[in-house]
Amino acid sequence: FFVLNHVAIFPEELWPKQIVVNGSVLMDGKKMSKSMGNIIPLRKAIKEYGADPIRLAIIISAELLQDADFNLESVNTIKSKLEAIYEDCDKYKPGMPQTLQSEDKWILGRLNNLIIETTAAVEKMRLREALHHILFAFESDLQWYLKRIDAKGREEFSGILHKLLSVRVAMLSPFAPHIAEEMWERLGNSGLVSRSAWPVPDNSTESISVQSEELLHSTMEDIKNVLKVTKMNPQKIVLYTADSWKVKAFRKIASSVLAGQTNIGAIIKELIADPQTENIKKDPDFVKKSVNSILSESAEIRKLRVELEPINEKSILSSELSSLVKKEYGVNIEVFEESDSTKYDPKNKAKMARPFKPALFIE
Repeated sequence: FFVLNHVAIFPEELWPKQIVVNGSVLMDGKKMSKSMGNIIPLRKAIKEYGADPIRLAIIISAELLQDADFNLESVNTIKSKLEAIYEDCDKYKPGMPQTLQSEDKWILGRLNNLIIETTAAVEKMRLREALHHILFAFESDLQWYLKRIDAKGREEFSGILHKLLSVRVAMLSPFAPHIAEEMWERLGNSGLVSRSAWPVPDNSTESISVQSEELLHSTMEDIKNVLKVTKMNPQKIVLYTADSWKVKAFRKIASSVLAGQTNIGAIIKELIADPQTENIKKDPDFVKKSVNSILSESAEIRKLRVELEPINEKSILSSELSSLVKKEYGVNIEVFEESDSTKYDPKNKAKMARPFKPALFIE
């Protein structure tokens, strides 16, 4: 029936290429059974929750060759997520700002990554993974972007968010066709989303903005974690960026790690042999911490550490982090270079600074 319908309606190039049959459909990890009373009639489920949330809950419960594990908690979570995206779709209008700021370039780069990762998952028929990218993985990036524009009091961001939503809705369409059409119309886009092209990355990612936003995000996390542990009410927050020799050493360490060299002793020996980084003998623990830090990063970030010229951390923190800290904690920040003779450093924290990991003092 499935094959004959396609033959009757579609040209040959659109006929099914393969059919996948999964195993049992479970309910909360248990086999569905009338005797166990854990069966929900499909018509009742669709009437109560909607077809799209049920489709997505089944897809996202397992990859194709695994048993699908249906549960109502997942249905409700997905239903709420779809409703939230739907509500956002009439808040923003198309039209990109004339000048893109650092956070704009960063989120558009993250959107490119979303398209690449989702497309790769779909092509491998890893539909659970694809849906996770579209609905959930991108959310943390979006929340960081919203925090950035809110802290800066920006107004010209509607077009960016409209583009983000349009791309996500287009990729959601094959999985949740009914609500996706409603979202598409609500966004003011023309035609049917089901007839639109699958999104493609525009390769416009600016690598400097990637490093800048990573620095800002990780520094905000460090501040939050220190305040959480100490339960302090901050009156002053001071940051110290690493000396230039540490920046050079870090870049060489990143290059070694990228080449597969993680032996601490071998890396230290190489650094000491270079007059520009020989100061490492005064702080050998710097190498171990840097190697561990680099290994914890994504392959994309590791590559950028080596290929790009170092960013001006002091300038970025001074100009971009101040609004975030002021909005979040109500205090100003001061930023010094590690070797600045005029720095305020009553607890001698500056010496702990590493590239992309500024030292921190809070009082």
